[in-house]
Amino acid sequence: MSLKGKVVIVTGSSKGIGFEIAKEFSESNGAHVVVCSRSLEQSQMAAKKIKGSTLALEVDVTNESSVNKFVEKITEKFNRINILVNNSGYPYDESIWNKQFHEGTTDELWKILDVDLIGAVRLSRAVIPHMLNRNVNQSTQNSFQNKNEVKGDENGIKIHELETVSLNNQEDSDQTNGGGVIITISSTPAISGRIGGFPYTIAKAGNISLTKCIAKEYGNSNIRAYSLALGNIATKATYEAITQEVRIEAAQEAPMKRWGKPAEVAKVAACIADDNFSFATGNTIVIDGGTVLL
Repeated sequence: MSLKGKVVIVTGSSKGIGFEIAKEFSESNGAHVVVCSRSLEQSQMAAKKIKGSTLALEVDVTNESSVNKFVEKITEKFNRINILVNNSGYPYDESIWNKQFHEGTTDELWKILDVDLIGAVRLSRAVIPHMLNRNVNQSTQNSFQNKNEVKGDENGIKIHELETVSLNNQEDSDQTNGGGVIITISSTPAISGRIGGFPYTIAKAGNISLTKCIAKEYGNSNIRAYSLALGNIATKATYEAITQEVRIEAAQEAPMKRWGKPAEVAKVAACIADDNFSFATGNTIVIDGGTVLL
């Protein structure tokens, strides 16, 4: 794996799938991970649970100014951004989810679009210039310690001391040419459609289109983009919000006859962010136990 020392942003990573992705990148792959949510306190609590190098910050993906300040803090600290995982999502709202299409309102649609789709657009738009210009910053020295002793500052950074890691002198094949990876979390209804939850389906379909736009436009700058179309993943927010009967019924949808685990999604994200995935871009990877086959 070539993720050691990479600077990774995972939005919505204080819990659920985002937390598992942040954990996988940091603990298993040695990346420097920005753990973030709308609450700095929640981000800091999540970061403390992860072994490795993490920076806890707050960001509101529905606010352009918040996004820009967030990215600025990261580049001031690390001088570059290698990987962005757009994972922020509007919280499950039964009243919106269970409405038929003709019953839904434009306001309800916009609430979900603003987080799931436009939020990903805002983050991607803010990060891409730094991926394009990483070659300019490669000479800047910014070394810090990794593992053991834990330190902190007002921005919520946590550094585990032991091994000195240079952020700019790594054996990173795309270091001189810039580049990076953008992964956006989508969902299988974006491909297959579903009854109910139309704002969510529309937003997640937009995520797939966003991935294709980035892949086509920035492929010659060594920026790769992917969507992860998730099926039934047993996060606390989802799994505990439904009855046992519904859980069993949902599990039977997949040929594997079970729910997926957040850690399984995280491992796929790490694999496609790796440089070994270098000649694939714009793809939608379905993680649903075999229900939707492309």
